[in-house]
Amino acid sequence: MANSANAVKVTAVTNVNTAIVAAVQKSFKNDPVKAVYSNNLSFIEQLIIEQEVWSDGAYKTSNDMLYDLLAKCQAKYEEMCADNAVGKKLRDDLNNYITLHNIGVNKKSHTLIKIVKCVFGANKRRVSAYSIVLRTAVHNKVKSAELAEFIRNSGGVEEIRLAKNGTVLTVTQKAEVAMTAVKAEVLAEFESEAIATQLDAANVGQQIVFVATQLANGKFVVNAVSNSTTAVNAALAAYYSAHKKVINEKKAEGEVAGNDTEIADAIADAT
Repeated sequence: MANSANAVKVTAVTNVNTAIVAAVQKSFKNDPVKAVYSNNLSFIEQLIIEQEVWSDGAYKTSNDMLYDLLAKCQAKYEEMCADNAVGKKLRDDLNNYITLHNIGVNKKSHTLIKIVKCVFGANKRRVSAYSIVLRTAVHNKVKSAELAEFIRNSGGVEEIRLAKNGTVLTVTQKAEVAMTAVKAEVLAEFESEAIATQLDAANVGQQIVFVATQLANGKFVVNAVSNSTTAVNAALAAYYSAHKKVINEKKAEGEVAGNDTEIADAIADAT
């Protein structure tokens, strides 16, 4: 099965690359102006063609291809930041492309925004979302080679876009925040020998995940149990995403209460 899946993936990538080459050749053939600038603008043209293949082709719903494309955009930005001839050439190439194609960007805009706008076109929402993802990654010192994993662990493009403070919680961080909240709640207590035999009795106090079915009579049937760290973190992260506002409010209240206690203790010690 694994070999079959890999074969399909290789075939898909080959088809994409073939489509890209054909599209680039057709683009340059039909547009003499592009042909003149092709040597200078090859990297941005290449990214645009890949974006069109992703957007319009059979891979429209492929997040993996999108993340790979965003990583390539970031990689070019990283090269542009270098204080050398390569960096200068790429900066000039981008500015030349923007001028040649009359791309509407503010000269003071971040370079990542300029790259994204060139590659993904005039869709403001898309440009905004992808720019936020890339700038957030740079802010968090995430390199282009790690971008795809960073986006997945952060819950996807939309989850990063909705983050307001520029600091995105990973799945593990979300789980840690949610863990405190759920431990404070007791929805039900029960015991089961069948469940106990599937768990390590020494892991007392650690959290586990139940898969249960809701019945019409109001009861619940536990179908499976897991103490896998991955499963527990995923469940807690999902809980965090669904109850983020309430969890953060309770966390803030707890921090305020903790500060009040510290102040009261300090006053008592001083009197």
